Amino acid sequence: MAQKPLRFFFALFCGKITIKLLTLMKKNATNFPGSVMLSLCPDFLKYLEKPEKIIAVTGTNGKTTVSNMLLDILTDNGYDCTNNNFGGNVDTGITTALVKDSTLTGKARKKFCTLEIDERSALRIYPYIHPDFLICTNLTRDSYKRNAHVEYIFNILDSNIPDSTHLILNSDDLISSSLKKNNKRTYFGMKQFSGEETINNIIKDITVCPKCNSPLEYDFLRYNHIGRAKCSSCDFASPVPDFNTCERTFNPDGRADIMIKTPDGEEHYNVPCENIINLYNATAVITALRTWGLTEKQLQDSFKKIKVVRSRFSVYEKNGRVLKSILAKGQNPVAVSHACNTARNTPDSAVILIFDDLYDNKNSSENTAWIHDVDFEFLNCDNIKQIVVAGIRSQDYLVRLLMAGIPRDKIKITDDEAKAGEILDLDGIKNIYLLFDIFATNYRNIIENTLKERMEHEN
Repeated sequence: MAQKPLRFFFALFCGKITIKLLTLMKKNATNFPGSVMLSLCPDFLKYLEKPEKIIAVTGTNGKTTVSNMLLDILTDNGYDCTNNNFGGNVDTGITTALVKDSTLTGKARKKFCTLEIDERSALRIYPYIHPDFLICTNLTRDSYKRNAHVEYIFNILDSNIPDSTHLILNSDDLISSSLKKNNKRTYFGMKQFSGEETINNIIKDITVCPKCNSPLEYDFLRYNHIGRAKCSSCDFASPVPDFNTCERTFNPDGRADIMIKTPDGEEHYNVPCENIINLYNATAVITALRTWGLTEKQLQDSFKKIKVVRSRFSVYEKNGRVLKSILAKGQNPVAVSHACNTARNTPDSAVILIFDDLYDNKNSSENTAWIHDVDFEFLNCDNIKQIVVAGIRSQDYLVRLLMAGIPRDKIKITDDEAKAGEILDLDGIKNIYLLFDIFATNYRNIIENTLKERMEHEN
């Protein structure tokens, strides 16, 4: 490691003091202490000692879920890990996380580390932090303001991921599976399950072969461009997964029983997941930790202790009705489309949508164009009897739903998110889907409480 300059020690001292003060004030010491340290010493991470073994997670969707599972399982198996699971997945938050577990001279206190890393922060992090393993969950279209151009994000990662890093890649994603072609890699994927339909959604971030520009032919398509494909003209194709989930049964408790074909044979797990995206997340975690060196038995025992994160998915049943609350990443048309696809699969259903994201208006201009990339067409089906759209942009959503061919008499709108649970007509409705983004959590709680009270007292 390079000799540490005086500015590094000054920044480290200021960072430690800032973390301590914020902790005493009962504030989350996440990004701000890191901002202080990097302002005083821009190459601070170059001189800060790192843990001996680092496993990191990046990608458009699933980073937080995967990093939480990684930390839970490693901790359960006796690994004491530095981590940034408290939040802050950019350079400032990661700097804070590492400093919290460092000495006054910048030496790492722990041997192991799990990190969630934002894709666009790659050029500020990977020059200084070299993960031993890096999971890339997927690369798909994201917020228009940040990550809408998938090739741009791919190039950032491809140019900055260290050559020494062992990649854990999604074989069903033709974009992320092509990262750093000379790096050591292990692929995870999922075969097409019995009865699983191919979904022809609006957005496909890759439609032609990157080698010869011929059209791609898909064996099956799960969402966006995630599936198994090959070029119609050359030998380009989805890589063969080393860890392939071949069987799955979703259970009412929000968990799933799965069978994975691995290099060591068939392995069976009970994992916390209620949909296809989280099934990919669980498969990624199993692939990474089996490659890390944990045994099938260790993973089986640890997965049993991991509970479904109710802040992201919850189920409430009463008097023959079921209320499911599902978090989808706001301003992300792929995530919201997947949530809509989930909602259309049960009969006698109603859907409540709260995706305004007006919080983003504080420091920037609002962009609602993303809602035209969402597959609201999934909600145009006989199973969906009623749709409630709440928020100041409810009229915009009304127009988009009408463009999707949904009859006007199925749609109710209100400017007040808190009233969404009141205007829903429960007559003939057995399944209610509340689809929300992370910044609508308060309204989610209000709507849930309203509906639970109505479900308890009606009939």
